[in-house]
Amino acid sequence: MNTEKLVQELQAAEQEIKKQIKNHENVSRLVSVSMSNSKMGKVASVSMLPIITCPACCAGSCGSKCYALKLANLRPTVRSAYARNTAIAKYAIKAYFKAVDETMKAVRFFRFHVSGDILNKEYFSEMIKASENNPHCEILVFTKKYNLVNEYLNQGNKLPDNMHILFSGWFNLDPVNPYGLPETRVYTGESDFNDNWTPCGGNCLNCAVTGSGCWTAKQGETIAFKLH
Repeated sequence: MNTEKLVQELQAAEQEIKKQIKNHENVSRLVSVSMSNSKMGKVASVSMLPIITCPACCAGSCGSKCYALKLANLRPTVRSAYARNTAIAKYAIKAYFKAVDETMKAVRFFRFHVSGDILNKEYFSEMIKASENNPHCEILVFTKKYNLVNEYLNQGNKLPDNMHILFSGWFNLDPVNPYGLPETRVYTGESDFNDNWTPCGGNCLNCAVTGSGCWTAKQGETIAFKLH
């Protein structure tokens, strides 16, 4: 699992973002937001570096098969965009979420983190605020940062109605899920597919528009993704 390029890219991005903040430049314009991709269709999304922003458990589970890591190592422009987003989220979080909020205001569907995961508690709090500020926008979140979400719910808080969080599992990783949030699993074929699971429909926009799949997954439901 090669993360050396990611670390180097992040260090360079952090130096540049710190310099721009010092010069009082508008770093929110530097946040890279995708308006669509081949798998999700026209669903806007924001991403950060894989592995580095993910919980430590990923190194021993999904890290070796991470498609986002492969993409980041293969495409320098993608790696650079992920690193820049990560640096802005770390050092100018209000600017980062200004760009996110502006995007949400203009779209019906938004996904956090095609690559990467919830950075920290403050970041998750900003995700909640952005969701509450844009009730017209349906927001999808896959995460292995179970502790951040569980802590928020432990305090008696409720997730916004338009925020759909799914706890991501792996072959050897069971989500810590006391509140029964929807989960995701991976499988390789018929031999390890559980009949109680709902298979991924293959296109995020189609499911979003029809009100199915991850966008409407209920407590205790599991959405299954075939390993790719």
